[in-house]
Amino acid sequence: MPRTADANSALREKTRERVLQAAVRLFSRHGFDGTSVRALAQEAGIAVGQLYAHFESKEAVLVTLMQSSLGDVSRTLDDADQEPTARGFVTVMLESAVTLVDAHRDFWRLGYGLRHQPEVLARLGLSLGHLMEQTHQRLEQALRQRGVREPHTEALLLFATVDGIAQQYVQHEGNYPIAAVIRAAASRWPATPPSRKRKTGTP
Repeated sequence: MPRTADANSALREKTRERVLQAAVRLFSRHGFDGTSVRALAQEAGIAVGQLYAHFESKEAVLVTLMQSSLGDVSRTLDDADQEPTARGFVTVMLESAVTLVDAHRDFWRLGYGLRHQPEVLARLGLSLGHLMEQTHQRLEQALRQRGVREPHTEALLLFATVDGIAQQYVQHEGNYPIAAVIRAAASRWPATPPSRKRKTGTP
């Protein structure tokens, strides 16, 4: 019995996901340039031609992974935006980042390694500086809305704090005191909502 359009779509999506998961494993172990298309297809359990039916190149696979990661990062900021205080914002953002790292530890190892391979990023057409600037602007806006003084500088510090903690957490396997580190990192930001000026006038 022929497969329905929905069944074909589900099968294509499943195959794409297998390729992406295989790419994370191989790229994180052997590097992007150290992984051939043939090895990637073999790890995914498909033929090379089938891989090319889903991705036009090895670079396209990595771009898809990076774009998916940007969506994950955006969602961690969305979660943090629900908090009215700067300390709550930072706490939730760090907790969400840790959850994200736990779910995709191999990918984050890969991502941190790519930072030191500008030639690979150039081939992908990805500007790391541009992506970092977008994140910084969003952090700056969030801190300004929560009454933090010098939000531009504080956003740079926050970005470096989150990035540093995440890298340390990735490098340690189960013996990093993440809860205590998050509490300490968040403690420098205000724990009260920004004050609102009261309107004056005759009742």
